[in-house]
Amino acid sequence: MRAKTTVEADDLCPCGSGAKYGRCCLRRGPDAYGNRIQHQTVPVLLEGARTEILSSFIGGDKRFRIIWNRLYWFPQEQTFHEFLDYLIMHTLGRAWFKAQREKPSLGCHVVCRWRTTLLNLVEKPPDKADGGHVMTGPVTSYLCFGYDLYWLQLLHRLPKSLIKRLRSNEHFQGARYEVAIAAACARAGFEIELLDESMKSVKHCEFVAVHKRTKTKVYVEVKSRRRPGVMNQTGIFDPSAHIKGDIFGLYSDAIQQAPADCAPYLIFIDTNLPSDVPKGTTAYGPIPIDTYPWMREIRDGLNSRWSECKGATVETAVCITNYGSHFGDENAAAPIGACALFASPKPRAPIVDPRMVADLAYCLRHYTTIPKQF
Repeated sequence: MRAKTTVEADDLCPCGSGAKYGRCCLRRGPDAYGNRIQHQTVPVLLEGARTEILSSFIGGDKRFRIIWNRLYWFPQEQTFHEFLDYLIMHTLGRAWFKAQREKPSLGCHVVCRWRTTLLNLVEKPPDKADGGHVMTGPVTSYLCFGYDLYWLQLLHRLPKSLIKRLRSNEHFQGARYEVAIAAACARAGFEIELLDESMKSVKHCEFVAVHKRTKTKVYVEVKSRRRPGVMNQTGIFDPSAHIKGDIFGLYSDAIQQAPADCAPYLIFIDTNLPSDVPKGTTAYGPIPIDTYPWMREIRDGLNSRWSECKGATVETAVCITNYGSHFGDENAAAPIGACALFASPKPRAPIVDPRMVADLAYCLRHYTTIPKQF
């Protein structure tokens, strides 16, 4: 059988709309997005991002993607989700995945368990009208991980120390959250400087970022609450445990990591909780903080500490997130996450341009938005 060299009318359109090419970009002329990417990469602004990146492009029977200094090519019908699966395996290493598969199921790294769920899902008949599958909790966790790795590797090679932590059962959770926030910042239009462990000992934060649109430089520290039985942690998860837990202990630790540089300092803390979003809530929409008693308690605790502070606070703002798709099971749609940004009333270094905050808040709310193709 001869390999296809062009996109045909009955194929899915390269623009990622989900429609057939003949009903989408075929008749829209040479400047239509689906036609342009058959010849070259095209700047595109994806839903859930505030900065443009280059699309894939089609040449012959291959789809090409550029990440950092490497060109990847696969069959042109490969979806972006399939590419993310490849990227995760390429980043962590196929030998590492093979070694994990040889371990008992309970000792296997959570990323491998997520991937197994994805492979099992695609073997089932489609359960959506568009021919796709419902994104379950483990599958959403896996693809979000791949999407974050994608954004961070567009312009930079990941530090070896970070990859080592991602492979580790013990250190994965903290490294995973660092990757999540760094990628959200990248989608918000920040240039990211990922720090290796030796640099962190000097600069005392996870990474430094510069918002390209406003030229605002920020320091970022991330903390994620560990819970027994969750994300490779030993023990059994107890949903009755105090949900606020040691959030303020993590907050106090983050304060100690504040840089000497008088620049905005953002602290991100993930509560790592099963989702309690009311049923019927629209994903990515605003939800009043009072909907979550634990979020209200954290907000009030921060306000209390800030009111008692006699001078300026080293932190500019604290962002509380709960990206809990990993608490979902493999038979239902992934739970909806939540986030809230609390600004200090008297920061040492305030944020002057609100556009930076707007871009970041948008990308945090749309954290689980992943294109099927582009």
